[in-house]
Amino acid sequence: MSSRDGKTIDLAAVFPAKGDSRRPPDWWGRALLYVAIAVFLSVFVWRSWGKVDFVVLDVIIALFIALAIEPLVIRLVRHGWKRGAASAVSLIGLIVASLALLALFGNMFVQQVISMARGFPGLYDDFARSLAAQTGWRPPAKESLGGEILKNIQTSWITNFAGQAVSTTVSMLGALLNLLTVAMVTFYVSAAGPKMRRSLCQWMAPTAQRRFLLGWTTVQDQISGFLFSRSILALINAVCMSIFLVAIHVPYWLPLALFCGLTSQFIPTVGTYIGGALPVLFAWASNGLGYGLAVLVFIVVYQQIENLLLAPKISERTMDLNPAVAFLCVLVFGAIFGALGAFLALPVTASLQSIFKVYTRRYELVDSPLMSDPNPVRKSKVVEGAEAFNERVIKPVSERMPRAVRGSSARVPVDEEVARMQRELYAEHQRPSSDGDDNGDGVDESRTVAIPKNALSGHGAGKHLNGVEPGAGHRDDASHRDDAAREDDTMHRDGAGHRDDGTPTNPRSGWRR
Repeated sequence: MSSRDGKTIDLAAVFPAKGDSRRPPDWWGRALLYVAIAVFLSVFVWRSWGKVDFVVLDVIIALFIALAIEPLVIRLVRHGWKRGAASAVSLIGLIVASLALLALFGNMFVQQVISMARGFPGLYDDFARSLAAQTGWRPPAKESLGGEILKNIQTSWITNFAGQAVSTTVSMLGALLNLLTVAMVTFYVSAAGPKMRRSLCQWMAPTAQRRFLLGWTTVQDQISGFLFSRSILALINAVCMSIFLVAIHVPYWLPLALFCGLTSQFIPTVGTYIGGALPVLFAWASNGLGYGLAVLVFIVVYQQIENLLLAPKISERTMDLNPAVAFLCVLVFGAIFGALGAFLALPVTASLQSIFKVYTRRYELVDSPLMSDPNPVRKSKVVEGAEAFNERVIKPVSERMPRAVRGSSARVPVDEEVARMQRELYAEHQRPSSDGDDNGDGVDESRTVAIPKNALSGHGAGKHLNGVEPGAGHRDDASHRDDAAREDDTMHRDGAGHRDDGTPTNPRSGWRR
């Protein structure tokens, strides 16, 4: 190599030709493009999120409202309604019902909440005197609990509420715009349900379409069923509680009833106790211990009626969630997304869990003592008494309960549509395997599928794999028996399954080439 060649620039080293060992793989350029697009979108979203967060929140609220009214829309469509008209009627009915409730109880609710905040110190004094008279133990004074906190409850909260009311009045146009956005997006999503799914699926392969539709069906079933059923149960709970509180003359009955209804339905496991504790304490503090016990008895009786009669009728499907996981999800979603996150924590978590179970494969468990509790050496008297009580009391009662009540928290009933989609997608994973027939991956390779005769020839090119032309009906059993008889007769005449020209008749043993 001359000195002049050493000073020149070799463009082939910068842009090597195809087949050159210095050329990077073909996927390298696409990977760099995808990384650049991802970085650009991430920076754009990070800088623009503060300007579009309210729009995203409106779209999320509209999506969940559309899923919540989906059962009502489906029922109207099954009765002959057009989907657009059914969506419009359902949404208008929801708006009218909300406005009617707001007109009837909105002013009363605000006044009772303000009165409750102002009268909380006096209510605490009444509760302390009642508790001291009943038990002899006197709770600490208000000053010991923090006088500034109680003072702020009386003054700053009300002042902040008034300031928020003024700012809300000033920004009424923005609030109306948000409500209009939510209403319009809800209507479009609900009215264009199948059309929107077709528009999304036309860009996917058939397998991806089935997976997408299965995930959509699972999420829609979980969210719509949960919101629809829980909202009805919360409304029934609040109405019954408000009627009882008004009957026994407990003050602030409207916010207490709403708090009890919402908390008992949307907080798992302990929601009933948290929601019922506040009405019990207010009834005790205002009217005495007897009224508090009366509210407690009412809550216990109503909870049994709801569990045995109302919930099985209204909430036919239950979510397969561990109680501890469900409670933690409510706390986490509430801390991150506020009240809306706590409200939607359970259906979102159940949907994610259902999708995870559908899209993943589970294996058989190994035999290990850590998989189960040890066998008891002997039973204590307490255990024997509990088993006797279960055998003679609980078991006879549970056998007479409706089937929807028993064991409803252990599994999620899957409707026929979701089960059919699961069978189509995961038939080979769910297929039972016999001993000795599985390979290492759990797939049975010994099973073969017989290809019909002439299926790949020119004569059968226009037929399906079952040998039937598209649109043609199946022949009757007599014609099948005649064909089988002629085939057997031909095989017996020509020897071990050969035609006149020596070509084997068994399609798996050889084809004409």
